[in-house]
Amino acid sequence: MFINGLRKGSKQAGPTIIANYNPNRLKINRSYTYDELAAVFGVHKNTVASWVKNGLPCLKEKRPFLILGAEAKTYLRNRRAAKKQRCKPDELFCMSCKKPVKAAHNSVEYRPLSTSKGRLTGFCGCCGNVVNKFVGFDSLGRYSVLFALSISKQ
Repeated sequence: MFINGLRKGSKQAGPTIIANYNPNRLKINRSYTYDELAAVFGVHKNTVASWVKNGLPCLKEKRPFLILGAEAKTYLRNRRAAKKQRCKPDELFCMSCKKPVKAAHNSVEYRPLSTSKGRLTGFCGCCGNVVNKFVGFDSLGRYSVLFALSISKQ
């Protein structure tokens, strides 16, 4: 785990881990070298080289090798979409298991965040940690059929 750039339990500085790279930071009408693309996302140029190795289109006829902004944006969007995991109506997401799971004892609590939306929380049937799902207030009728639902007054 990283805290303020320091690895927990260590005195050496380390980079902060970015799970998802925001493809909207790229200009689609611009071409980037490995170094320029690495600078946009704050990663090492070897990270960009590994993206090229894993399928990012690159113009390799001349040096420096160029990556078109539109193709990089498409590649990063597809990469992000491939990681997403959709929950079925009777599942909530567990951050410990890193997957959609069923709630323990099929019991969840609705905690309102605003007048129109809130969060269903319960406990994971696998590991026992907290599981979440963000839902609209209007859809509570559907979820009351699937779960033993209690509504918090917070």
